[in-house]
Parts: sequence; C-alpha cells; structure tokens
Amino acid sequence: MAEWYTIEGADNDVVLSTKACIVRNIKGYNFMPRIDDKDCQSLLETIDNAVDKNVFVGGSAQKIDKKTALRMTRLQLLGIEGNQLVNPETKAFYYNDDASLLIAAGCGEHLTIKAHAQGHDISVYKKAEKIALELESKLDIAYSESYGFLASRTAYTGTGIRILYTVAIPALSKTENGIAALTQRVDQYEWTVYPFAKKGDAADSDVYIISSVNTLGITEDELLKKGEMLIADVIKAERACREGIASSKKDQTADIYGRSYGTLRYSNMITRSEALQALSWMRLYHDYDDSGEINISWNTLDKLTMDVLWEPGAGTKKNSQSTASQKYRAGGIRNILKGAERNENN
Repeated sequence: MAEWYTIEGADNDVVLSTKACIVRNIKGYNFMPRIDDKDCQSLLETIDNAVDKNVFVGGSAQKIDKKTALRMTRLQLLGIEGNQLVNPETKAFYYNDDASLLIAAGCGEHLTIKAHAQGHDISVYKKAEKIALELESKLDIAYSESYGFLASRTAYTGTGIRILYTVAIPALSKTENGIAALTQRVDQYEWTVYPFAKKGDAADSDVYIISSVNTLGITEDELLKKGEMLIADVIKAERACREGIASSKKDQTADIYGRSYGTLRYSNMITRSEALQALSWMRLYHDYDDSGEINISWNTLDKLTMDVLWEPGAGTKKNSQSTASQKYRAGGIRNILKGAERNENN
C-alpha cells in the first residue's frame, strides 16, 4: 500500500499535510511524568490489549531497530530529533499499513492518536476520532464533567484535540510583512503559526505549521469550522502573493525557477538548506511556468519537500551537512525527478 504522504491531496500547492492529534489518559495511573516503572509497564500492557492488531502493527519502542526508526521518522511517526525513542521501555507505537494512523503510548500523555493526510483533508479528524472512540470503549478514560478529558498539560485538557496544517508559503514568506500579516490573521482565529524549524538548515524552508490552540471552552465542531475558515484564508493569500510576484517580476522569478530545477536535477551534492530553498522557488513559480521545458507535478514537488523536511538523521547539523548526507540527498532527489520525467514523457 502507498505511504500516506505520497498520495496527492487537495490544495497541495499550499497545504503539504493535515494532521489531527487526540490525547487521552487512563484512570488509575499517574500522568506520565510521575508514573513509576511498575505502573508504566501495566499501563503499556493495558493499552496493548486494547489496540486492534488487525489494523495496527508495532508495539514496544524497545523492539524498534534503527532501520525501522528511520522509516518511522520519514513517515512522520517519530519526531526528527529522535527524542521520542528516549527511554524506550516507557513507550509503544502502533501504526496502520500506509502509516496514516498512529497510536503512541507513553509519549507525553498515556495515549496519543494521530491521523495524517497529504494536502488539505480535514477528514483526518474523523479517522482519529474513530480510533479514539474505539479505545475509549475498551479503556477507563480520565474524564471530568467540568473540564472534559484530563491531561497532564492544561493545553490538552478539554477536548484533547489538536489540528495541524503544514503549509508551504514561499510567496508570503518573500513578501514584506507577509508573515506578520499571516500571524495577525491566525491570531484572530485564536490559532497559532510557527516555522517548521526555528533554527538549523531547515529554518529557511518557507514551511510553517498552523495549529489549533484551545481545547477548553470550545467544541470539536467549532474547532474544525475555525480551522477550515482559517486555512481557506491562508490558501487564498498565498496564491494571490504568488500571482503578484510572478506577474510583477516574471523574468527574475522564471530565471530562479529554472536555476532551482537545475540545482535539484543535476547536483551531485546538495545541502538540506539548498534543497529546501530550491523547492521553495519551484513552488512559488510552478503554476506560472509557460516554457514547457520543465515537467513536474505538484505531487512530485510535495514528495520532495516532505522527504527533505523529514529526512531521517537530519536532526543535527553535522549529520545533515556531511559529504555522505549531501551525496545521498542529491541522489534521492535526482532519482525522483528522473522518474517524474519518464512518467511525463510516457
């Protein structure tokens, strides 16, 4: 089965992915920061018995080998830094065939359910909710009539839901006050926006996360409605900025677009920062290239962007910029673009 982020989604010229995250805790156990070893093992066994093994594979983090960990990182089941595998005896991970669904045990809260989809696809919430309801029917979930679902962090107490859109917004990023205006707009919806990476070689990727904030005092329907209104505004604003840049600086942007493709297609070595900057320009001008010389789909651009952003082992600058990493990265990009060219020519 195809992995979730390789399947083309709606509005994927701007929205790289939509994710829903639901956290739950189980009565009778301390929250993760205070749970002792014996209770932690009991907790993991309780969760393991509740997971539908007809849908999910995986289990104890102690059984995850290096190759599997790298694949899980690329599929966004683990954080890039790999810190989710610290103290593996206290954690477990379960995921489905295409890795679009994840159940994580012991990662911050007792249970974290995640659903991913490429592009703009709010249906991920229903998919995560379905898994959450199934687990709730088997487990004694910590719930308060006054506050809702209880969590160790007040940021998750209430609905326990977080919606995240990963957006590639090169035009807004390159427009004066573009990010400031976006931040102001996001604040009006009581959501938040932050760079995919605040420092390091992915800091200039022009990729941002737009995330819900409130879990108390708001219903699931209100949260989803706000999110859909907000992301529609972001998509509209980014597309308008792209059109403005492409029309007012056509010669310059066409030149950078061609150079960026050449960098990606023919480099034998490329840093992560160089690759992301080239992809940023490719995204900005893609729909305005009328030369007919570069054939590349949005799905290919998205796969390249996701691969470089979630590159296994890229959590440290040393790993990302080594000669071996640059060669491996360049080879992977060339292979994807060669395959795209063959598909376009057939």
